Parts: sequence; structure tokens; C-alpha cells
Amino acid sequence: MSRSTNSDTRQPDDEIDLIPLLLDLWSNKTTLIATTLAGVVVSLSLYATAPEQWTASTYITKSSLYSLYKHVNDKGGTSTDGAQSLETRLYSSIQNDVFYTAMGIMAAKAIALKETAPRSGNEPVLYIASASATTPEQAKKQLETALDSANTEAISLNLPSLPADSGLTAFNTLDDIKAVNNKSLKKYPILGALLGILLGSTFVIGRFLVRQYRPSTRS
Repeated sequence: MSRSTNSDTRQPDDEIDLIPLLLDLWSNKTTLIATTLAGVVVSLSLYATAPEQWTASTYITKSSLYSLYKHVNDKGGTSTDGAQSLETRLYSSIQNDVFYTAMGIMAAKAIALKETAPRSGNEPVLYIASASATTPEQAKKQLETALDSANTEAISLNLPSLPADSGLTAFNTLDDIKAVNNKSLKKYPILGALLGILLGSTFVIGRFLVRQYRPSTRS
């Protein structure tokens, strides 16, 4: 006695045929275009109403080790090789203490600090210090004030015996402070278009799945 079965030829109910889905997306291209355009319009509206955001920045690096030595211990005599090696390590340690103290002070004053690759072989550590505000003047002023304050405080904390007008700095700024506008016109339409097409595709695919898995009615 033989038994027939349809298990080998029956398609699982939860499989999705991609060809009808792609055809459905193509047939609803007008909807996708409309949602994409709507996303662009909304994003441009947000761009027009969003406040401007300016970021002022400059490069900073450790102060010269020679300058530190000259201000702290200006001697007329010469030292032996062993003494020079010991002094180099000592002042290198002081250099690090002063520099990273200044970095901590700047961070406490809401200055963003980002390490970056040195532009030349003579810069052991290079950071970008930046501050943001609604106008370029405010951003520059905020960064300048924080840099000056960090310089003064770091020197007075680590080298209190130095006079205030010694001229020694905790770090060097390598460029003039520059301000750029973070409000990019290109970014808003692209993000709006991507969001619009995503929402449109989700709507079309969802409607396709509802039709596919809706129980068939019999008259």
C-alpha cells in the first residue's frame, strides 16, 4: 500500500517571494518618490529654523623642553653627560605635568580636545582644541579665554616659584584660531531623502506583506 504526500512539493507559508515584492516596489515608485521629496522638504525646513553652530579650533602641543629648562634653571655653567641626562628626564617629567594639567583645566572649561597625528617629526603630542557657540566671535573668544586661563593656571600649579610674567607657557598653539560653521546645507537634504525613502519602502513592504498573509476569503 502506497501513501502520497505533498510535503516535498508544498512551499512553506512563511517564505517571501522577492520577485513579486520587487515588482510591487516598482509599481509604487510614485509613492517612494513622493516620500523622498517630502523628506527633503522637511529636512530643508529644519535647516532653515535650526540655529547656527560655529566651532573655533586650533592645534596645541607641548611647550619646548629647552624653553622650560631656560626659564626654570638658567645656568651659565656646563653639566656632565650624566647630569644632562638626569636633567633631561626631570624636565621632561615637568613638561608632561604642566601640559596635561593645562589639558585638564581646558576640559573642565568645556573645551573639546582631540588627539591627532603630528604634522611634523618635531611634535611629540598634537591635539586639536575647540569650542562651539552660536557665533564665530563667541566661539573664538571662548577658546581664547580658556587657553589663556589654562596656561596661567597650569604654570602656577606646577611651578609656583616662577614669577607670573616669566613668559613660560604650558603648551604652544601652532595656528591662529579659526572658526567654521557646522550647519551644513548638504547634510540635511541627504538625511531627509534617506529617511523619506526608508519610510516609503517600509509602507510599501508592509502593505505587501499584509496582502500576502491575509487569509483568503471564499464566497
